[in-house]
Amino acid sequence: MDFEFRDTPKLAKFRKEVRAWLDLNMPMDFEIPDNPHDVLPHSAKYEFILKARHALGAKGWLAPTWPKEYGGGGLSMEEAAIVEGEVAQRPWSRFGVGDFFPSTITQFGVQIYAIGTEEQKKRFLPPILKGEIIRWNGSTEPDCGSDLAAVKTTAIRDGDEYVVNGTKVWLGTQYDNADYIQLIAVTDPKAARHHNIGLFCVPVGLPGISKVRLPMIRNCHTSGWQMFFDNVRVPVEYLIGGHENATNAWRVLSTATRFPQPNMGWSVRDRNQEFVLDYVRKTKRDGQLLSQDPDVREALVETEIQLEINRLFGMRQNWIAMTGKRLVGYEATQATLQGKVTTATQAEAYADILGPAALIKDPEWALFDGNIEYKHFAPVAMASAGITQEVSKMIMTRWACRVGD
Repeated sequence: MDFEFRDTPKLAKFRKEVRAWLDLNMPMDFEIPDNPHDVLPHSAKYEFILKARHALGAKGWLAPTWPKEYGGGGLSMEEAAIVEGEVAQRPWSRFGVGDFFPSTITQFGVQIYAIGTEEQKKRFLPPILKGEIIRWNGSTEPDCGSDLAAVKTTAIRDGDEYVVNGTKVWLGTQYDNADYIQLIAVTDPKAARHHNIGLFCVPVGLPGISKVRLPMIRNCHTSGWQMFFDNVRVPVEYLIGGHENATNAWRVLSTATRFPQPNMGWSVRDRNQEFVLDYVRKTKRDGQLLSQDPDVREALVETEIQLEINRLFGMRQNWIAMTGKRLVGYEATQATLQGKVTTATQAEAYADILGPAALIKDPEWALFDGNIEYKHFAPVAMASAGITQEVSKMIMTRWACRVGD
């Protein structure tokens, strides 16, 4: 089956228009590092990133397929794929759009769209789709992650308010700039699992909310805070869907995962791989180019294979989004799992090839401005981020067993 994306004459014309608009509205004369932690708040790079995000949002290109009435672009899936692909080619996209709170739209926006009241949609969706709102994900707790049905934070109804008590971990970024917390909490302690949790949009400024910085194994740009809720009174207007959906969070989250999202990020070559390939072609060890070392060649070939599998899975996901067709049902989970495996493969290969240099960020000795060091620690954070590999495999197995039903 051919998942390759090809421009028609009409789409080719649209691609030129997108490139021209990006060149005109978002030129830059500096490099954005792969490690977003190196982009400091209020720096020129940080301000450029915010400007780029807001410009894309105003154009409707942060959410290109969403209805214009809510602040989206109203584009077709094919046009959206072109926008995604052209943005992904820009160096600032690694921290400007591709990494900068995209789940505020792809998760939070989708959840509000799925079951939010019309008042909530009109209130929250336009600023979300225009990049004016930043939300932190309040799902994971110290004792539970992928199993959301095990959350212990409670939100007990008291009239037209819910009193929230509990704690969440791995929220946000190194920046202290969230507007809302997407909070999953038990609203009916007596109800059965999966039928007892609600989804809230909690303003960060409510009394009773506090947070502390969590120590990380690397300079991670995400998931840097633990947040505490001590008798926080949340008005019902912030419960997505209102009282009638107070125990519907599980259904909402399941619905959101099926919302089609085109993504052309797979079309961009991995910059770390390109650097290492160039490095081994020019660098000698014991009088011989590294590129001639059989072990180095084998490690790079394996990494290249994994990256190509990533690309093919990305193409397939894009095809599914544009055609509306489904193959087995676990394709998105499979692509996520492959991404985790590839990151680990890269880290191991680069450590074997580069030795101690793969672990150095010092400006005088680091390779590729420290991006290799950043890449080396990524698998540690990504192994369980979003969903663990074990749960991913379980989901895939369940879908596979449904074939033929």
